[in-house]
Amino acid sequence: MNDITLLKEEIAELEAQITRIKGSMGKADNGVKLHKLAVITRLRDRCVRSLANLENRRASA
Repeated sequence: MNDITLLKEEIAELEAQITRIKGSMGKADNGVKLHKLAVITRLRDRCVRSLANLENRRASA
């Protein structure tokens, strides 16, 4: 497996975690879940940027 494949799998897992957390939040906001959601979202965004950089380098090579 190469880095691009691994990043795509990691992004998919992070998006699944985000969906599960959002689904488990009731009407009353849970501060812990909101914090966890923010951290996972930032991590997913970093992975997406890294994936884009790898794909750009691969395309230009």
